[in-house]
Amino acid sequence: MQNIPLQFDLLVLGNEPAGLWLIREFEKIYPKERALKQTGKENAALGWINMGHPTEDFPLAKSTAAQFGIETHNLFSVEMASANHLFKWAPEKLFSSYAKIPSSLEQQIYDSTLPPDSKMRQTLQAALKYHPELLTYAQALWKQIGRSRKATPEMMVWGALQAVEIFQWDPQSLIASCKNLHTFHLSKTDRVISIEQIPNPENKGTLYKIAISTGLSIITKTLVINANVKQLRQTLRDNEFISWLAIPDDLLSPFSHFPIRLEFDEYQLPKNIKPLTFFMDEEILPEPDLEIWPMTLSKGNSPPGVTLWATDRAEFSYEGICKSFGKALNRFQNHFPEALKALKTLSVSLGLESCYSDQDRAQAINEIESSGIELYDLSLLHVRTRKRGIYSLLPALRCNLPYPLGTLSGAREILNELFSRKTLQNYSPKGEQNALSSP
Repeated sequence: MQNIPLQFDLLVLGNEPAGLWLIREFEKIYPKERALKQTGKENAALGWINMGHPTEDFPLAKSTAAQFGIETHNLFSVEMASANHLFKWAPEKLFSSYAKIPSSLEQQIYDSTLPPDSKMRQTLQAALKYHPELLTYAQALWKQIGRSRKATPEMMVWGALQAVEIFQWDPQSLIASCKNLHTFHLSKTDRVISIEQIPNPENKGTLYKIAISTGLSIITKTLVINANVKQLRQTLRDNEFISWLAIPDDLLSPFSHFPIRLEFDEYQLPKNIKPLTFFMDEEILPEPDLEIWPMTLSKGNSPPGVTLWATDRAEFSYEGICKSFGKALNRFQNHFPEALKALKTLSVSLGLESCYSDQDRAQAINEIESSGIELYDLSLLHVRTRKRGIYSLLPALRCNLPYPLGTLSGAREILNELFSRKTLQNYSPKGEQNALSSP
């Protein structure tokens, strides 16, 4: 019996948060569009190709969550720690300590997904003139919430002000309640062999057929690319399809952020350490890559652990990345001298002597690469690609904005294209009034 390919109204390829948000909103809106037109099936057929890369919790700003109908929980403000100073990046502390930052600016940031306008930029420039240490704090925060390597001082401060209240967010929670979602899991060895256009027998439009190395074929009306550049190049064998996305050769930064995770046995960090804390070796304008390092507490208390973030070359050597991780461990030990005595496990091996074979070495490198944060030197501007019906939500999209604000605004644009204005105007569930307003 011949296998009939599965057909979907929306197929999302990859694990970026914006694509998962798009799935949730598409499922909610689709029945209203069908009811308005009084045609077609009632519920959408949704597909998600999980590319096998972990979708871990990460810090999301309360302001971004509010604009996109994302439920917040356990809000906190990060702490900036140096040898002589501890500063809490909280609204009540920030606006009372720095007179040149008007409190009215806080509401403007909460109400808009757009970059700062000229008036706001002038306000931020004045604040930096009188309070230059603001750039130090902004650089620290931008290292964790930013993806662009080339951001102006005002842009970094604006992004940091957006993150005065954050929470650790699990993007997969967005699709936990989706009833019409079919998930496909790709292993590390699975590949997307081809993506080709095929005629739509129902009308004059176009469908896309995706062939996977497991033998599975999928057909969709709308395809959303929802992964970073390195993941795409590792997963897609079809070079022609990558050309459809028009990804510039110089898009990627030569640097990335890589995590090293530590688990402890019966050791608790001091209670004043926040879920995300930044340590700075210098008081004034430190070098972000070398003198600022974030520490993230593991979710839950069993086993207790932390993640240290190091910056290294994106095309790293195993020897080089081990040196960076070693420096991160030394810094951690300087601040918490008793902690490493209770160290239970490290996420990666730190020496060549622990890689007994080329296979072990390749596996260690693959684990480090897949868990790293990809940085960009250029910002993509549009969700449209060279093919109608294919959209791009690469994290480089509007990466001048705090992650994932740029890609979430792009996902909202996709909804604005796929559904009628009348449907979107009528769609305003409680608690998500701002979810689909035009940026």
